[in-house]
Amino acid sequence: MTIKRKKDTGEQGNGGQFGTITRSDADVAVTGSAGGHPFPDKDYYSADEIASLTDRGIRVKTSPLRNSTPQVDRGADIGAGTLISPSTCIESGASLGQNARVFNHGVVAVDARLGDGATVGKHSVIGAGARIGDRSDVDWRSFVREDASIGEDSVIGASASVGERSRFGARSCVVDGAQVGKDVQAGDGVVIGARARIDDGVKIGDGALVWGHITSDVAPGEVRRDDETFEGRTASHEELAFGSQGGWLRGKFGRATS
Repeated sequence: MTIKRKKDTGEQGNGGQFGTITRSDADVAVTGSAGGHPFPDKDYYSADEIASLTDRGIRVKTSPLRNSTPQVDRGADIGAGTLISPSTCIESGASLGQNARVFNHGVVAVDARLGDGATVGKHSVIGAGARIGDRSDVDWRSFVREDASIGEDSVIGASASVGERSRFGARSCVVDGAQVGKDVQAGDGVVIGARARIDDGVKIGDGALVWGHITSDVAPGEVRRDDETFEGRTASHEELAFGSQGGWLRGKFGRATS
């Protein structure tokens, strides 16, 4: 990224040794991001225009706090019924389906996509070019990084991270605190356990359940902790992987047999 700022000796307190931060076409030149998604010029709606989005069927929450107006770029495509909360940021080229939700301080970056009914929790970031499937949830303080993809009906737990270009199929879950590296390829119905760490480039087959530190590929349906594999899924294995969300996840993904 290249940023050029005009030197201005006339600015108060500036003897010419610092550049001014002047955000106009003449003063700021941005060539693009390292990942290939260009940073277009910002063109955010004003506060009054944000309020008028309700005329298009978009739900906008307000806050009495200062500087809490959402930053929504005119270049974003937002579906009817979508909820935009205070202090959110939705960038140019982003696409939000119908009835999506972006909660306080959530970020939907350049060219990112949220499916119908998808949710971005508080302080969570959907990176440039990332895809979140229909009805999928990204919980609070989580990251889905650049060009990653999450299938429909999936869950990214609180304080979890999915690395650049990683892919998850439908009905998958990355439990709270798990860290998924770059270029991970995971199938449908995969569960990444609480605080697990998945190395870059690992492939995980459909229906696998893993937790701990995973350094090599995982076969479909395999149950693994670190390098140890188990015979099928049991409630005790799921409790170790799911942590405090065990009951809720079993209800969503199906109860294991003991």
